[in-house]
Amino acid sequence: MQTFALVRFVAVALVAMVALAVPAMPVSAQSADSSTMTDAEGHLDDFVHYALTANVDLAEANAKWLLDNIKSDEALAQLMDASAVTPKRFARAIRWAQETAGLQEISGQLLNRIEAGRLALSRDQDRVLASIAMLDGTRREQMLARGRILAAGEYAVPALLREMTNGENEERRWAASQLLREIGRESVGPLTVALPNLAPEHQRRVAQILGAIGYNHAGPALLELSMDESSPSFVRESAGKAYEQLGGNPELDRPGTLHVILGRQYFNNAEHLVASPLDEYNNVWGWDDFAGLTTTPVPTVIYGPVMSMKSSAAALQYDPSDRAALAQFVAANLRRSNLQPEGWDDPIFGDLDYSPQFYATVYGSSTGQDVLALAIDSRDTPLVRDSLNALERTTGAGNLFNEYLDRQPLLDAMQYPDRRVQYDTALILAKAAPDTPFAGAYRVVPTLASAVRTGGDEYAVVIAETKEDERAAADRLEAMGFNVVATGANGDELVDGISRAPGIDLAVVRTTSMHTDSEDIDELRRNPKTSATPVMLIVQAGDMPAYKNAYRNDAVVGVSRAGITQEAFAAAVESLMKTGAGGRLTKLDSEIYAMESLGALREIALARPGAYAIGDAESALIDSLQSRTGGTRLLVAEILAMIESERSQQALLDAALAE
Repeated sequence: MQTFALVRFVAVALVAMVALAVPAMPVSAQSADSSTMTDAEGHLDDFVHYALTANVDLAEANAKWLLDNIKSDEALAQLMDASAVTPKRFARAIRWAQETAGLQEISGQLLNRIEAGRLALSRDQDRVLASIAMLDGTRREQMLARGRILAAGEYAVPALLREMTNGENEERRWAASQLLREIGRESVGPLTVALPNLAPEHQRRVAQILGAIGYNHAGPALLELSMDESSPSFVRESAGKAYEQLGGNPELDRPGTLHVILGRQYFNNAEHLVASPLDEYNNVWGWDDFAGLTTTPVPTVIYGPVMSMKSSAAALQYDPSDRAALAQFVAANLRRSNLQPEGWDDPIFGDLDYSPQFYATVYGSSTGQDVLALAIDSRDTPLVRDSLNALERTTGAGNLFNEYLDRQPLLDAMQYPDRRVQYDTALILAKAAPDTPFAGAYRVVPTLASAVRTGGDEYAVVIAETKEDERAAADRLEAMGFNVVATGANGDELVDGISRAPGIDLAVVRTTSMHTDSEDIDELRRNPKTSATPVMLIVQAGDMPAYKNAYRNDAVVGVSRAGITQEAFAAAVESLMKTGAGGRLTKLDSEIYAMESLGALREIALARPGAYAIGDAESALIDSLQSRTGGTRLLVAEILAMIESERSQQALLDAALAE
């Protein structure tokens, strides 16, 4: 019943998701008079000259004038394009400025505004329409129009589609269809949404275009059209041939399966599915019978989860009992909630009847463990913890392990490189109280005992090319309360320290080379104890844009500028830990884990015989007897009293005599 309700809601939500129009990227009116623009050209030329000659004061003054007096990003871009400064010379000036103290920040602001202006100009709908009107003009007009349309990418698709299907000029219609092919990957999303809503003759043309483009995410729409008995045979045939061009088999493949596969690719944030990965927002395309193609912009950080939910919901419409589709929908919904920017309301799935955690719980332990497997495989620590939170409510001895033949997600979670995940999993397995041992049962009691012994300690490692940088990074981490267990010039030098620590909560890499930095991260990821550890890169200011771009979609890699204050560095680490691990392990968290673990150990001791051996906690509990106080110490003593060993009894006697 719940699955059918979910499918019905999602179907209604997807149909109702209609924006009023394709969002134009308007060109801001820049009403500066000609004298201002003439002055601006001079200031731009002077900025370039003084940046190249390392005259910091004059370069900064000219850049500031441009930023203060040219209010529109679009006007700055037009100024750059119309000036005598060549793109190559401007790029060299920016590169030099990024390496010069005092110019790094302001030159970055100038570059960002010019690039934002160029992007806005390329996507302006009036500019796109004017360019389409030039497609039957002179050769120069056609070349200019094609360049502008290709730069607009997916934002030109609605206008091109209207021209191809409704245009009155044959030359422009043909040119529009060719440009849809040339835009390529970015055309696929909007064209697959439009495909089932077009007239048959236009469906055939669009199917041919999608087949020629060759990207697999057109597959579900093409296969569905090829199987649509209400469509004319020539349309079904064209869709089938286009689907075959993508490598599919219309006779054997099924749309529901394709939607699951596509949903998994979106869940894994496959970059080829995102039209503009560097943009803050990306478009979810829809169709309106009056307006045609419409868009709803969503933050790029949740674009993958949102689209995964849409694909999974489409698969559930074919088969409401599809476990893979259901788990994918639930996992993507949890991830969307975790990554959704504060203060932003999701117009696509924000109106679901229940919370993401409800859906993670209501479908039971089997779906919960499927979600856990997805989370573990994607090394998404917050999602792993969300799935464990749901399993805590639904898992008992009778459904402790699901039907996987080759793995058990709960046992995999016991080895996940995050101590909170290990603690949460051990508590779930302990509270289930199975009667007989199982593979991995020997890890449960030592993990619970570790939660009692280690308290709120946090552990970090540092990689740096020089001893001075190693010490500086370690000092910063220790000032934040981390125990730095290893430092070195590469990951190999950290292995011993990592192996001795209960877990590694943070790795800091001070690097001067992106190639070296990538190798360091790869080494950390190959070590099972740091495969999901958040990594903070410390880089030079001039390298910040390149590094942020390189790791923009990696939630467990942060980038910090060398030389910032301790407060700024601490804030950057806190932000990384929140997105990459769900936050730091606080003293309060540690005390809660310790008390819950002691409660679980007490139940294990009372329930003997069973799946677990309480004696496995002996060493850690004896250590805790020395370090703990108050009621916690009494509970430790109570558990030790139930361990029938001379060592435990001697420890209790020694503690009593020491009072």
